[in-house]
Amino acid sequence: MSQMAGERKMELKNTNASSASMPGLSFSLDLALMEIEAEYELLDEEKTYDLLVIGAGPAGMNAALFAVRKGLQVGIIAKNFGGQVKDTTIVDNYLGIMNISGSELSNRFREHLDSFKIPMLRERYVTLIKQENNVFVVELENQQKYRSRTILIATGARPRKLGVPGEAKLIHKGVSYCSICDGPLFYGQEVAVIGGGDCAIESAIDLSRYVSRVTLVHRSTFRAEKILLERLEKLDNLDVKLGYVVEEIIGDKKVEGARIKNLSTGETEDLTLSGIMIEIGYTPNSQDFADLVETNQWAEIVVNEKQATSFPGIYAAGDVTSEPTKQIIVAAAAGAKASLAISEYLNKEK
Repeated sequence: MSQMAGERKMELKNTNASSASMPGLSFSLDLALMEIEAEYELLDEEKTYDLLVIGAGPAGMNAALFAVRKGLQVGIIAKNFGGQVKDTTIVDNYLGIMNISGSELSNRFREHLDSFKIPMLRERYVTLIKQENNVFVVELENQQKYRSRTILIATGARPRKLGVPGEAKLIHKGVSYCSICDGPLFYGQEVAVIGGGDCAIESAIDLSRYVSRVTLVHRSTFRAEKILLERLEKLDNLDVKLGYVVEEIIGDKKVEGARIKNLSTGETEDLTLSGIMIEIGYTPNSQDFADLVETNQWAEIVVNEKQATSFPGIYAAGDVTSEPTKQIIVAAAAGAKASLAISEYLNKEK
């Protein structure tokens, strides 16, 4: 997408989706955010920043950290802080930090950021982005406007839900959307994986190493790579339910099972389970930017090796992008890469 002279703008739908939050924000994290907001300055409408970061998950926060350390004037705009991390039960694959809750890890990210006193706005979302004389103007839902030489989109993604009874109330009580994150919590227990793509098959294979039994439930034929399906066939603690859908997740205070339905016969069957890993994909929070930057068939923002989008001066990082690996440490690294590239870009623009 080429850069147009004069003014270029993007009208954004008022959906909150670019910074959609997942349920389960911890009380301790919310208190921390309130205290931080009271202590630190907000964004300055009279100032032109070097970088405005939209979103505050691992990618956005790490990008802000690296940018301010490079001497850039940085601001953050986000609906909430922490992204999907804060809704993860246990994180045990972030180097140097073992067995930490997602909300506590988010707190640690914020504490690191706080030491630099980066201006930020919380509970705000962007409704308009336009470019005037090589400066981006970002307008919020309350009509406030902020100016910046570059933009980083780090709005993350949200997991696709089944939309069945029992799902919402049992999130973090046996229902998970990240088997890599939460699977080890079910050591020696029976679990189900819902889905038929690469992520679902990989999850079933990984889980089989430490759970007692995995039931793989999918409504049609598998879409995963052949090599993964060949590995799947070798598992001896796997049940496959092809042509089935989940009708209900059963349990009161925790997952106790699932009711599945055979799409051919209409008959239902109850499974006894301790955990349900829903691996049917993620929806990137990119729809508000689709008219400005290039997106792929999955609505992910396309970026190059420097996290640059198709629009000069706009970068993207984290789960909203075409990066195939959706992990906390990968998103954080992408934020760092983006800031280093932005610093280089701004130096060339001077």
